[in-house]
Amino acid sequence: MGTAERRAREKDEKRRAILAAAVRCFGRKGYDATTLDEIGAAAEVAKGTLYLYFRNKADLFATLLLDHGFDIFARALRERVRPGAKPDAAVRDFARCFRELCLEGRKEIFELFLQLDRGDIAADLSPELRREARSRLESLLSLIASVVDPGRGRRAALLLWAFCVGIAHLSKGGYVDAHGALEDGVSILIRGLKLGERHGRRR
Repeated sequence: MGTAERRAREKDEKRRAILAAAVRCFGRKGYDATTLDEIGAAAEVAKGTLYLYFRNKADLFATLLLDHGFDIFARALRERVRPGAKPDAAVRDFARCFRELCLEGRKEIFELFLQLDRGDIAADLSPELRREARSRLESLLSLIASVVDPGRGRRAALLLWAFCVGIAHLSKGGYVDAHGALEDGVSILIRGLKLGERHGRRR
């Protein structure tokens, strides 16, 4: 292996180590309470080294969201939603996927999604990362629409996504039990889907 290849590999390994450390730090303390000094210490690199890879904390956070949030959730959704499932079954599959991945399993991913709509983070991002984050969210919404309710498309996907993330926010604040609220909300959404279908057949 030549010098250039070895340096490229070492740079990639260091970047992955920084991202792995950032997952742990953000997942444990949240965005605001996490500092770049802590991430550098967890990754065993100097704080200055972080700036060789990321412009600021917001850029690091957004890169983490793109690499560990959207892709992992999209892959889990494809694996868990049964092909050809009816809308009510697909909604239940989606809710189960969200619960198992974001509330019970990879909770650090849930923490990333909770910060997704924060304007102060978006304002600090590079234009390239802002465009990429928007593109990834739109791709995820398209995937949700395709597996849950193709007939209603993006509107149904936005409603379902907002519902699940909203439940997660309320649960984190101690206002509701996430599992119970998720089950109740899914039942309400499914009743709405069925009412919409009956209304559509009468027209």
